[in-house]
Amino acid sequence: MLSDHRYAMRYIYPAFFMLGAVLLVPLGFSVVASLMRWNLVPRRIHWLGLDNYIQIFQDTEVWHSIWLTLKFTVLSVGIEMLLGFLIAMFLNTDFRGCKFVRVVVLLPMMLSPTVIALVFKLMLNYDRGIVNEVLAAVFGNGARQVWLGKDWAFTSVLVVDVWINTSFVVLNVLAGLQSVSVDIMEASVIDGANAWQRATRITIPLIKPVLLVALIFRTTFALRNFPIAYVLTGGGPANYTQFYALELYKEAFTKYNVGYASALSWLLIVITFCLSVLYTKLTMKGEK
Repeated sequence: MLSDHRYAMRYIYPAFFMLGAVLLVPLGFSVVASLMRWNLVPRRIHWLGLDNYIQIFQDTEVWHSIWLTLKFTVLSVGIEMLLGFLIAMFLNTDFRGCKFVRVVVLLPMMLSPTVIALVFKLMLNYDRGIVNEVLAAVFGNGARQVWLGKDWAFTSVLVVDVWINTSFVVLNVLAGLQSVSVDIMEASVIDGANAWQRATRITIPLIKPVLLVALIFRTTFALRNFPIAYVLTGGGPANYTQFYALELYKEAFTKYNVGYASALSWLLIVITFCLSVLYTKLTMKGEK
């Protein structure tokens, strides 16, 4: 039995080594780079120690981007989880054309966020965008809005993100709902439980692990939200949508400050890890 195990591991070890090389080497490089002043233009490399991390806590632009990112994450993930759960509950029922509706609801998740952001950018254009054209036709020219200006830019990015990523939550929750025994639901109806009681006392506790997975994934992606904001606003106007990922991109590929950008990336990893652990602790509390 042991020899069979060793024989099987011979085929698995190469995958482990390849995965380790792909993951650990870049991580190790970023750790070393984060401890150095590594500028590409002008080329300048020397050891700093923890100075890059100290600079992060003194950088007002970074803290502004962190605040925007956390605000965006709370709003987007909260809306997506709520809408995703409600839509999944609806799609879990049998009605005519339900399979077609499920496919349509899941389509945004299958499309490129960059392409969708480009389409929305055209739709939200002040002069020729379809949104302003419809508003002007119904309410007059005074109803036109600068959707990507400072008053609406954050909301526009938020709406596009919700439109794209709610389908991910729907997919996960719908899979969880279909694993819930029909007998349990029928028994609860016989016992007199209403729809709210069935949802809060039976459905949600039974699919809690699925909800946790969706919550962690969506939080992780929202914290490093980049393509939607980059395409729609580029972080503007006046840094109103300068999220953390855009700040990191600016340091790495605009200022060519590899060391400082590496330190910023590790701060993002730490924040994401801490939130994931917190979610798991709060969600699984009381199960043992």
